[in-house]
Amino acid sequence: MTNCLLCEKELTEATDSREHIVPNSIGGIKKTKGFICISCNGKAGETWDAALSEQMNKLSLFFRVVRDRGENKRELIETTAGEKFIFGKNSLEFYSPKIDVLPIDNGGVNLNISAKDIAQARQILEGQKRKYKNIDVEETLKKAKSSVTYPSGAMHFELQWGGVDVGRSWVKTALALLSDNGFDPTECVNATNYLLRDGEPCFGYYYKDDLIKNRPVGVPLHCIVVIGSAANKTIQGYLEYFGMLRIVLSLSDEYNGPDFKAGYAIDPTVGKEIEVDFDFQFSEKEIADIYDYKYYDCEVQKIVMGEVIGPALKKRQEGHFEAVLASASEKIKEKFVGKEIITGEQISEVVDSYMQELEPHLVHWIRNGRDNS
Repeated sequence: MTNCLLCEKELTEATDSREHIVPNSIGGIKKTKGFICISCNGKAGETWDAALSEQMNKLSLFFRVVRDRGENKRELIETTAGEKFIFGKNSLEFYSPKIDVLPIDNGGVNLNISAKDIAQARQILEGQKRKYKNIDVEETLKKAKSSVTYPSGAMHFELQWGGVDVGRSWVKTALALLSDNGFDPTECVNATNYLLRDGEPCFGYYYKDDLIKNRPVGVPLHCIVVIGSAANKTIQGYLEYFGMLRIVLSLSDEYNGPDFKAGYAIDPTVGKEIEVDFDFQFSEKEIADIYDYKYYDCEVQKIVMGEVIGPALKKRQEGHFEAVLASASEKIKEKFVGKEIITGEQISEVVDSYMQELEPHLVHWIRNGRDNS
């Protein structure tokens, strides 16, 4: 292209942008040039892609997507037991510390504080000292004990997809792929009418069969694929995010070029591009039915979600258990460094200390019916 798709101004070396085909916020890595200008890239990023990022952010955190710049914002989540936490890419923290103030007989108070770390505990104590002058912050902190606390409920958050801005992000991604493969996206009349002239949406949800022939098992795949048909005069696409969101796009039904196929897929958890095989062609009637939600099956959607969430949960649990074991081992080494362990009583002391470190995790594991075998 010599002109920006969106504002139609001539692209120059100074104004041409490096547009992510799949948005960076959800783990897209590959970029394309000769598609849209820097100004339009910024505007689309602040509107269309920002709306997509907002809807997909919890999944981006859950799957720990790899980005080429920036990090996903942390989210407030609530468990099924009503507990509130701040959910980050590699963290789960209390939404707010717990502070219990209990009066005692001598006219003083007993402060019971649960904080995420010593720095937060110190900040809380310094705040309480303004009210209770006799608090010795440093002496109190010396009595602090480190412990592990697990949520009693399961993480719970709702997912929703769609909307005008998000839909435009989807379509822009398809056109970016076409441009990157040397095709003129302005030929996609359905898509450009939707993006530039407030035309009708040119996509619909698709949960009937699997359009990716060589799908990698358990991977929360991002992919965008397009097919041009000279005989049918169509350009159709298929977009998938996290292996869960699946939509078919009818980009043009006035295409006059040669047959072609192009695709881009990535495993966002490692930032690695994947080769995918695909082949589809929908009739005008089928496209209409897709638009009319006739190819949407909530039971199929549940299955495809489980196929990527299940392995991710198992991997996360195994990784956490390994980290717990490593942390317990290090603490035991520090506790008994320089001590000669000979007698049965000494060995029992080591084992008891080790199990004490593991106890919170094991209790949580058993309570939730998990099998680590």
